[in-house]
Amino acid sequence: MKRHLTALASSLALFITSQISALAGPTLEAVTFASDPGSLYVPLQEVAQALHWVIRRNPDGQCTQLHLTPVPPGSLRQLGDGRELLHSLSLQQVGATLLPLPGHTLVRRGRYDCTLVASPKRVEVNLATQQLRAWQGPRLVLQSHISSGRNGRTPTGQFRVGPFRARMHYSNRYQRAPMPYSVQINGHIFIHGYSSVPHFPASHGCIRLPLDGLNPAKFFFEWVDNGSPVQVLQGSPQNPRS
Repeated sequence: MKRHLTALASSLALFITSQISALAGPTLEAVTFASDPGSLYVPLQEVAQALHWVIRRNPDGQCTQLHLTPVPPGSLRQLGDGRELLHSLSLQQVGATLLPLPGHTLVRRGRYDCTLVASPKRVEVNLATQQLRAWQGPRLVLQSHISSGRNGRTPTGQFRVGPFRARMHYSNRYQRAPMPYSVQINGHIFIHGYSSVPHFPASHGCIRLPLDGLNPAKFFFEWVDNGSPVQVLQGSPQNPRS
């Protein structure tokens, strides 16, 4: 009898979950950060549109209110292109309900809702175009010019991030040159920030990212997870969905 009730309860839970999921509105690709494990960030404009919230900004263009409620301090980040990201828990403070479900999170406000999913990450470095592109699922989170190793010193192939990473690292090969926001991808080959990032190969082998502007090097360091796949290729960029 007890086993029967347990099976019944499990079936009921699965049925309720499927019904809730079926009612969900648009699915939004959330963004996660290695520097803030366990947190989900969602593009502000997308979630506001899905939940029919009005965004209010100050004269500088910064978001100050969402649905007439002040945005909690520290809850906003930026994508690599400057688009605003809002911490998912802040949605509760603005009046939404968050319901974590297997593999996704349902966000609901009255009759409006959306689903947040956090997909795997991947990185592509194209030596021919001197570009780095990074995706979380189908969402392009960062695109930046780079400077790779001159004379073919940057190896091509399939790599994975880690295990070493450091907010500030100093080269043990080249006169302790500063390598801020260092992310190891293959032995002594790192993706890191640098003060000079021309649009052509100029390094000893590492892949340089700019520190100026929106600071792609800092974004990449804080976003990418150890173990994320990195493809370094010589040729045309691949389809982001391939």
